[in-house]
This record gives sequence, C-alpha cells and structure tokens, in this order.
Amino acid sequence: MLTGFNNNIVYKNDVYHVQTENGGVKNPVISTLVYRKGAIVASKKMSYADILHEEKFEETVRQLMENQHRNMIKALLGGELGI
Repeated sequence: MLTGFNNNIVYKNDVYHVQTENGGVKNPVISTLVYRKGAIVASKKMSYADILHEEKFEETVRQLMENQHRNMIKALLGGELGI
C-alpha cells in the first residue's frame, strides 16, 4: 500500500511543502497538507471507505492520491489557496 507523496514547490519566493498521505484501511482517508515554514497553510481530506471492497482498490487509491496531490499543487501555483 502506497503511504504518500512529498514535493517542495516554490511559489511567490517561498518554498511550500506538499504532502499527501494515506491513512490505510483502518482509516481510509487521503490527506494532503501544504506547509510554509513548518505551518499548515492549506489542507484537503477525502475518504475512500466506499471503495474498500473493490477488487483493485489499491490501484484506485493510488490514482486518487496522485490526483489529489497534483490538484493541490495546481491550486497552489494557480493562486487558488488564498496564500
């Protein structure tokens, strides 16, 4: 099971750390946090409890994680996070 992704992104002369984590089957939540200087400046959570019994749910979770991570980076660089 994939545990997460991490990227450092430069935006408006600051470095932002974008971290996406998987809570696992006991806590089926994908969480993405955006940090600036150690403080959380944006976050997004999504449950995947509804797909736990699908045959290839791990593959689906990976895609959901990648999409959420990528979309948070796009939102950051697009000025959509109010930062």
